[in-house]
Amino acid sequence: MALKLNIRSDIEEEMDALLPRVHLRSKTEYINCAIAAYNRKLKRELELDKLKGYFKNYQTDAQEIMDDFEKIRPPDC
Repeated sequence: MALKLNIRSDIEEEMDALLPRVHLRSKTEYINCAIAAYNRKLKRELELDKLKGYFKNYQTDAQEIMDDFEKIRPPDC
């Protein structure tokens, strides 16, 4: 099933100019590659957002542990 897209003429001209450089066979393949690249970028950003929360908590917990270690004094012998 073909998907009919209404692409602006200036974008279509740019795609025509770029097709030989990116070694793709058609505009459809170009669009699919662009969508796949965007999806990879979006997925990575979502994964990084998840990790930011983890590392924020990790840094806070690590600082509390380091503060506890600083309070420890060797026993007097």
